[in-house]
Amino acid sequence: MATLPNDMLTTAELLASVKPPLGSAALRRSVSTAYYALFSRLAALCAGRIARAKASSDSFKSVYRAIDHGPARNALLGHAEFGSPLGDSFKRLQEARHWADYSIDPHPDAEIAAAGRRFKRSEAQRFVALAREAIGFVDALAPDAKQRLAVLLVARPRR
Repeated sequence: MATLPNDMLTTAELLASVKPPLGSAALRRSVSTAYYALFSRLAALCAGRIARAKASSDSFKSVYRAIDHGPARNALLGHAEFGSPLGDSFKRLQEARHWADYSIDPHPDAEIAAAGRRFKRSEAQRFVALAREAIGFVDALAPDAKQRLAVLLVARPRR
């Protein structure tokens, strides 16, 4: 059964295979779409685990939209169970997505960009593979771990 994150990964793979003249823009869209595939999978996990309602319901949609990008990264990275590999992958994909969506530099690595090297198709494909692996990690979690992950991503720590 196709899901939005799987469809997004397929789109990212297609974009990563596009040749000039759309090369640079397509590669950037590929990286961005790969990140959003993982983000969407995490949002759906949270909504399914916490709202426990149909995807068309207001409660599902509300929980689906409850995750914030920065706090999700910080929560994952700071968690012993999910920090590695999920938090590390999320951070790498998010940083690449920021470059893809907002930077005019030809490469996400500043040193490589300064040397004049452009972002390559193989690099975009590695980011897509990283997103696929991270989604696979999430999908392979035991039910109780999925519940802990959902709560981690949605609950706001009190100070």
